[in-house]
Amino acid sequence: MISRIECLSLLVFTSTALMGIGGCRSHPSVKAEGETSETVSSPATAHPIGGTYCLETFAQGPAPATKIHFTYKERGSDGSIKDFAGDLEGDNLDSTVHEKHVASDMDREMANDKSLSAPPVVDGFVETNRSQHATRSDPSQWEMASGGSVHAFAPWGLFIAKPNVKQVGNENVEGFNAVKYTVDTNGQGQLEKMPLMLAGDLKDYTISGVTWVDSKQLCILKYSIDYEQVKKDGSVEKTHYEGDTTRQ
Repeated sequence: MISRIECLSLLVFTSTALMGIGGCRSHPSVKAEGETSETVSSPATAHPIGGTYCLETFAQGPAPATKIHFTYKERGSDGSIKDFAGDLEGDNLDSTVHEKHVASDMDREMANDKSLSAPPVVDGFVETNRSQHATRSDPSQWEMASGGSVHAFAPWGLFIAKPNVKQVGNENVEGFNAVKYTVDTNGQGQLEKMPLMLAGDLKDYTISGVTWVDSKQLCILKYSIDYEQVKKDGSVEKTHYEGDTTRQ
C-alpha cells in the first residue's frame, strides 16, 4: 500500500539521514558503479544519485529560460494512485495532484460527518484532486511546492536502502544530457536490507528499474522503478514509480 511505503521511507530517513538536513537537496545519495562497457563514452565515475530530483534542483537554481514540465506517477497493486504534474516557468511553479487510496476507518468517519467537507468513499476508495500555485518570492511556499512534492511523490526513500546502482550509458532525455543507471537489489543479503525491512516490518523486498541523471547537475530527470515488499504474513504489495522531465 502506498501510504505504508511513504511511512517506512520517512522512518528510515529519520533514523539515518535527518541530522543536518537542509531540505531535499541534501538527501542521502547512492554512489553508482561505473560501467566499463564501450557504450559509456564518459569516464567511469561514481556519480551520487537517488536523493535529488530535478524539480527541486531546477527550482532552487536560476529561473529556467523555458518552461519545464515534471511528472511523477505511482501505482500500487491495491489500486492506489498518486499523480503529480508540475510546470516550472520563470518564478512560478504550478502543479496538479490526483490521488486515490484505499479508504481507512478515519476516511469513512469523516465522509459520514456532514459538518466536514471530506471526500466521499466510493467503491472502497477515496479520490482527490487539487492544484497549487507557488511563487519564488515566497520561500516557504516555493520549498513546499518543489521539495515537498519530491518528498510526497518521488521514490527517493527507496534509495536510502542503498540498492545496487550501475552506470550503463549516456542518453539524451528531452534535450538534457543524461547518464543512465540500472537500479536493483540483486545479490543483496538480508543484513544489507535490514534497515528498510525493520522500518516496514517486512520479510523481504526487491527494487528494480532504471533512472536517468542530468550529467551536469546530478539530479534525477527520469525513472521507472518497481518496488515489491513481502510482509511478515507472506502477503505481497507492489508499487510502480515513473517520473519524467520535459522542456515545453
